[in-house]
Amino acid sequence: MRPPRPEMSNAVPPPVLREATPPPLVRYVGALWLMGGVLGVAALVVAYLDRDTHLAGLRETAASIDGAADATRLDQVASIALWGTLALFALVVVVEVVEVLLVRPLMRGVGRVRWALLVALVLDAGAVLLVFAFLGDGSSGFQPTPHLAGVQLAVATLAFLLGLLPPASRWFRDVRPPR
Repeated sequence: MRPPRPEMSNAVPPPVLREATPPPLVRYVGALWLMGGVLGVAALVVAYLDRDTHLAGLRETAASIDGAADATRLDQVASIALWGTLALFALVVVVEVVEVLLVRPLMRGVGRVRWALLVALVLDAGAVLLVFAFLGDGSSGFQPTPHLAGVQLAVATLAFLLGLLPPASRWFRDVRPPR
């Protein structure tokens, strides 16, 4: 048999760290990042579902550039432009999933995450410019893919800028434990 455990020498229980709840501004920032991720995924799904329309528009553009090209060559050029753009946009959607995963540390007060989100925002801006260039037809009507991508970029930019405002920065600074 083992002897009984000795009694604790101090009757005061160990301190329990109180979890800091983020202020409303930081919660809005997190919600905007999540909304941007959802909009990016929606834009990619719509672009994939509407690929035949995009291919037809890219074929017309390729034919206007080189009228002497045969139909198979125009189809190849249009396919390369469409799938290349969709692949890059899918890569950015993967980056947006990483953004969504970074929202949790952001809500826990890790302010350094904002700079990783800035890198993701720059990548997203480049992909959205390509989506506008290759998948937009230049008309003034509603185009779901470029408009969803543009709204996603605007929401992500707003989230980043709100995360830099003084109340949010103050909370990130104050929530860190002293070293």
